[in-house]
Amino acid sequence: MQTKRLGQAGPEVSALGIGTWSWGDRFFWGYGDQYGLADVEAAFQAAVTAGVTFFDTAEIYGFGESERLLGQFCQKYTGSVQIATKYGPVPWRLTANAVQAALEESLSRLQTDSIDLYQVHWPLNWLMSSKTLFDALATAVQQGRVKAIGVSNYNAQQMREAHALLAKQGVPLAVNQVRYSLITRQIEQQGILAAARELGVTILAYSPLAQGLLTGKYSAESPSGAAVLMAALNQQAYRNWPSH
Repeated sequence: MQTKRLGQAGPEVSALGIGTWSWGDRFFWGYGDQYGLADVEAAFQAAVTAGVTFFDTAEIYGFGESERLLGQFCQKYTGSVQIATKYGPVPWRLTANAVQAALEESLSRLQTDSIDLYQVHWPLNWLMSSKTLFDALATAVQQGRVKAIGVSNYNAQQMREAHALLAKQGVPLAVNQVRYSLITRQIEQQGILAAARELGVTILAYSPLAQGLLTGKYSAESPSGAAVLMAALNQQAYRNWPSH
């Protein structure tokens, strides 16, 4: 398995990673109804057996269940695994202590003392300033609880601001995780890809197979397949609509 360094000085991870949004998520993906614990654990085992050891989760996935499941699987696995998770900038988190508390809760669910990558899930500041947020994240790196800091769904200007704020604390911005596939290439036109290359920030692509649209997973031959295909296409069209 090829590896990829996160940012200019971050950890090396397998170039192919596994997103774990569906692990434990009942509301959107139907965990516990259409599939269960044994299926998810089998997916974990299949991934690490193939050399894919980089797993991306978030505190919001399954309201923490994704992190808990990943933590359980990693405890049983004797090899090396790299973990990325995400912080949700929700309105009631107002201080640096709230950021630290959210990280502590994620570490607890993951059953680890440190993670390879901690990302801000959305570019929403609410009542907490960007400086407060990124100073708190830099502190987590300096404490050794996080190896690298990233952002997710940030545009070029927001990414530059995050990069500058972290740089003042001597911490590089390693990653911007964005939607990117053969049919969702907006980051090329919006200057995000160019800015990332300029800043030395790694683009971490999510939905690189467009949630199955590029794999042949959905078929128009069956009514259920056609319905799922149309829903997925509508979802893609909505997300691709220009923002102002």
